[in-house]
Amino acid sequence: MRSVPVLLLAVVVLAAGADGYALSPLERAAAEEIALKGHTEAGNVELGSGIGRGLLSSEEEGSEWEEARAEVQVEEMLDSSPKTTKGKGFKIPFYPGNSTVFNPQKSKTFRVVPKQMFLLGYADNTHLKGYQGRDVVQIGDHFVDTKFGAITDCNSPDFNGVDGIVGFGMPVQHQAAPPPPSGMAAMMPGGGGDKPQPTLPLPLLFALTDPRVKDNAHNHMLKNRAFSFMSTDKDAEIQLGGYDPDAVDGRMFLTPSITVNDYVVVSLSLKFGDTELFDFTPKNPRLRYLPAIMDSGTSCLVIPDSTMNGLLKESPYDRWKGMVGDTKHPKLKSTFHLNIAGATFDIGYDDWYLTLSNQSCVQKAPPGFGGILVGDVLFRRYVVLFDLRHYPESVVIGIGKQNPHYKPAKHHHAITKVPAYKRKPLNISDSAPPRYKAPMATDRIPIWNQEETQYFINLTLGSPRQKFTVIFDTGSSVFGIFSRCIPNAPSYGTCVFGGGSSGGGGMLIEGAVFVLSIAVIFCGIGTAINLYVRKRHDKQEQLARSKARGKNPSNSSYGPERLAGMYGTMP
Repeated sequence: MRSVPVLLLAVVVLAAGADGYALSPLERAAAEEIALKGHTEAGNVELGSGIGRGLLSSEEEGSEWEEARAEVQVEEMLDSSPKTTKGKGFKIPFYPGNSTVFNPQKSKTFRVVPKQMFLLGYADNTHLKGYQGRDVVQIGDHFVDTKFGAITDCNSPDFNGVDGIVGFGMPVQHQAAPPPPSGMAAMMPGGGGDKPQPTLPLPLLFALTDPRVKDNAHNHMLKNRAFSFMSTDKDAEIQLGGYDPDAVDGRMFLTPSITVNDYVVVSLSLKFGDTELFDFTPKNPRLRYLPAIMDSGTSCLVIPDSTMNGLLKESPYDRWKGMVGDTKHPKLKSTFHLNIAGATFDIGYDDWYLTLSNQSCVQKAPPGFGGILVGDVLFRRYVVLFDLRHYPESVVIGIGKQNPHYKPAKHHHAITKVPAYKRKPLNISDSAPPRYKAPMATDRIPIWNQEETQYFINLTLGSPRQKFTVIFDTGSSVFGIFSRCIPNAPSYGTCVFGGGSSGGGGMLIEGAVFVLSIAVIFCGIGTAINLYVRKRHDKQEQLARSKARGKNPSNSSYGPERLAGMYGTMP
């Protein structure tokens, strides 16, 4: 991959301490327009007309699919004392031996991506490090030859028992510029002005729907850049290419996302029973809304614990808690009624209260967060469509009530169905973890803990295929698989999944080789200059000696006649 340690870092760091979810002026204007129309029936009809059409037209080609019951695969430990790695601040170590690891040397189609590293960091000290590779990735019936992060170092126990992560979120619109070249880095090939921009691999959904790629032996593309997600109490399902109408009871409600960074809709109202929790201060209907993020990695309904700088007359969380009393034994078991862009969706007591752990799944938002988070409490009863066919011009969110008689993995001519499985949260606290922060960095990697729901899907990588179970998340666009180190690929950190020596050590060795090479080059140049100067000096010396001998011949090479010629007249 490289002759010198020249690597481009795909660095993704979520800045700590930056609170709030900020909308740009354009996004805020779009949200206000939706809020204005969403308060009237006629405006709501206007909002929904024309968007989301064509996902299930008869002209679309169907695809074969294979029904399989996916299981989270855990590789047996090689010995009774498995190797562990424990990040700073984590109480539980990460066990690499519990993950299935990609072996690039067993794939005939694997290639290393030149000058690209894979490095993700998060404020809780989670890191994923490695290099970037390219190979055939398959999910469901569809596969594509694309880039991915080959993760060789992980320190977070949140990844115990899984093999990587695939995010179906939207790609980053604005990436951070690389630091200016300086010192030795500017002298290296690829350094300075010709260094590529920092980048992450293209999100898998976008790679599978890239219109520039045609079907061939290594690519079987997905026609529509869209997917749907639904969950039950135990399992879940992803529908690639659109949604299956049989899964929906009634019509699918459609509304625009107000950003192209996250799946964000406009929430106009939240009632608990007959009591309004969003008691807005402004009278102008354009200003009577809150952004609502649709996030599969959030377990609960997360609502503000403040007046949002005067936007609300009272904290929604405080008003709700005042009504239920003890959140572990609520005295009221009413239904939440969430109004999104004019349509109301119900979250019943059986959804927001976890009977097994005797806890309410309603949390107060992190300080400064300017909206609400809608997570598994909604996905368990509704099919949610994410339509990105016209990205980045527009993104459409659809929400439809689940058909109670729907059977997952039922064949559909235009939709590929991928089974997903979930890990339920073990404990729910009053406050939601700070999953989203602003300003956004180049990407977001979710932070998981015992308070959050995780979903898993199976995918394959390489030729022949190697099978992996990865975390599925709609709040991130990260795509990385745990991988072995290989000699011809760089890696940042240690090789916790085995393979060659750690990339850090390799980089140090190659750095030493590079410095030595530079020294040899300069030494050669110096020798050549020295030979040239000496030869010229010898010619001048010979000429001067000949002239001096003509006047007062001397057998000494350093006689007074030479000194006089070089330093002046002798006394």
